[in-house]
Amino acid sequence: MKKVSVKYLGYLFRFMYLFKIDRFKILKVTNKKINVQIGWPDDGSLYYEEDEEVQEIEWDVQEFSNIEDALLLAEFIYDNNLIDIDKIIISPEELLKKIQWNEKRFELALGTLLNIKVDMIDDGKKSDYFFIHF
Repeated sequence: MKKVSVKYLGYLFRFMYLFKIDRFKILKVTNKKINVQIGWPDDGSLYYEEDEEVQEIEWDVQEFSNIEDALLLAEFIYDNNLIDIDKIIISPEELLKKIQWNEKRFELALGTLLNIKVDMIDDGKKSDYFFIHF
């Protein structure tokens, strides 16, 4: 069975970085799925438990022809503090003005970014998913 290309691990990491993870442990890679355990940094709470601040995720690899642009857009959003948890906090029009791409490139990248979905796994079952929205 052929495993997914290493580049897809990079794509997954770059997308999940939007959620401020600080750990990324590869659990399993198959021909169309990547299972990873992610974690978050200490948020200053009194009883922080590093082992509890983790989530297993599974990405049914989505192949988008313009995923590089979508991830560049994601990194721009992150670097400019334009996201709160999973919500982009400015309008698409404002985002286009800030990134200064041509409209077609922006719309294609944004459409792809908004369609990336990564499942959360709890007790061995898909329970929810990570995604970005307005």
